[in-house]
Amino acid sequence: MLWVEEQADEEKINLFSHSLSASNLLSRLLIHRGMENPEEAKLFLDPKLAHLRDPFDLKGLKEAVVRITRALEEQEQILLIGDYDVDGITSTVIVKQNLSRLGNDPHYVIPKRKDEGYGLTSEVLSRGLSLGEINLVIALDCGTNSCEEAEELREKGIDLIIVDHHQAKGNLPEGAILLNPHLHPDEGEPWRNLCTAGLAFKLIHGLLKHLREINVERAFEVDPKESLALSALGTIADLVPLNMENRILARFGLKHLGHNPSPGLRSLLEESGLQPGILPESEDITFKLAPRINACGRLDDPETASSLMLEQDLKTCQILAKKMNAYNEERKEIEAQLTEEALAQAKTHFSDKPAVVVCGKGEAWNPGVVGIVAGKMANSLGKPCIVLAQADDSSYRGSGRGIQGLNLVDALSQCQELLTHWGGHPVAVGLSLETENLEPFTKAFVESIDLLSGGKIQPPSLKIAATIEQNELRPELLAELAQLAPFGQENPEPILALKSVQLAQAPRMVGSGAHFQFSVFNGSSQIAGIAWKMGDRVPPNHTNLDLAFRLRWNNWNGRKNLQMDLQDWKLSS
Repeated sequence: MLWVEEQADEEKINLFSHSLSASNLLSRLLIHRGMENPEEAKLFLDPKLAHLRDPFDLKGLKEAVVRITRALEEQEQILLIGDYDVDGITSTVIVKQNLSRLGNDPHYVIPKRKDEGYGLTSEVLSRGLSLGEINLVIALDCGTNSCEEAEELREKGIDLIIVDHHQAKGNLPEGAILLNPHLHPDEGEPWRNLCTAGLAFKLIHGLLKHLREINVERAFEVDPKESLALSALGTIADLVPLNMENRILARFGLKHLGHNPSPGLRSLLEESGLQPGILPESEDITFKLAPRINACGRLDDPETASSLMLEQDLKTCQILAKKMNAYNEERKEIEAQLTEEALAQAKTHFSDKPAVVVCGKGEAWNPGVVGIVAGKMANSLGKPCIVLAQADDSSYRGSGRGIQGLNLVDALSQCQELLTHWGGHPVAVGLSLETENLEPFTKAFVESIDLLSGGKIQPPSLKIAATIEQNELRPELLAELAQLAPFGQENPEPILALKSVQLAQAPRMVGSGAHFQFSVFNGSSQIAGIAWKMGDRVPPNHTNLDLAFRLRWNNWNGRKNLQMDLQDWKLSS
């Protein structure tokens, strides 16, 4: 793999170091993150909830607040419809919890993927509207492209608020109140890339602000900060850029999740193997909490996850958390088999192509896990990948994951006449198509990627943030790096490099040979390291090596030690 060390102007590094009283390394990393001046860097290093802009600056939020206020005043029945992923579920729970605290306990439904499809469909509307005499529907993490369903509601005299961050594919739903930053020109607003959990937080913030201004007593008893943990969960899991307001919500939400989780989130933390009293990191959300929440939707039982977040009885929460963990184990088994089969197809048919489209049927090809598999393939192959599972005899449904610099929404728009449904984000899309269109779609998609990339898909590479010396491998270095957290999209965890070093001792195989442990001497002690899933590629001992790694804390049995998480190694040149 090609290592590419990120560069920064030395004069600018010195300016940042002097102004911030920071090391050259931290200054370099801030510049890598696009900081133009020390003042901007100070705000990045020390974000505050007070830095969140007035929620009413968002177009559509005032109209949504006014309509919800009327529903509260007139005790109208409200129906919430969310997506079945973490963002959709957390945003639905945020709105339901807060409206319940304000005296209106809304109905809610989360679509069942197999029978009701994604988002605001006629099928899920039918189930939701059967719950009562609904006056207002609030769609969360869906609805931007649901023109037919919006018309269906309009004909029934039911109002619709859409809180969503998906990009529009064409005409917008008529008569609906739309709260979606992507529907307006990009002017660099700090809320531009909020996911729906972030937008739901802003909506509740605005609603409480309005209700307090008109002296609604109950509004003074509701604290929007109680929704920060859920907002952080949705924000980090949905892989939106962790800068500007997303950074604020994620940073403070992780603190609330660690210090004061609800009974449901506490049970989920414990079931995920996270130790109480230790603040979770963004990686804990991405690889531990989010998969368990998503597994419910992938296996067609999304309301288990929402029930856990709404439940207050700890014993019930523990039962639900164990059920979610069992779903996740089942999901991993299905995913492993699907990944193996999908990669084999890709190797056979797409090794010389700029994109991959694989498909299949059977138990392993579960539509609920194709997105995870597509993501793994895109990462390992370094090119856009679409994974399709047979939905019935005449259609396929699936997901696509992209690579940086290529917009999958643009790519699919060039093939839309071959698709039944499609939509999503630049790097993550969902789609369905008729079986007869599978071959022409595959050809058209590969051609569209070839056109968008100019025929130049870059080979996989590893970005090195900085090269350090062995004697810098100390807790003080990690404390500096921690100022940049939480890490995620557009704020990646730094990958550091050591050049021409020798291991302190021969690597030790662990995990039945799947992984290996190693250590490096820092001048006074040995710093341990772990290489996950690299058991087939163990470096030699007593040889000069270049190591690329992330530096982290390893919390184990009440002890906290510095650990290198190896990303790659090569022989020193």
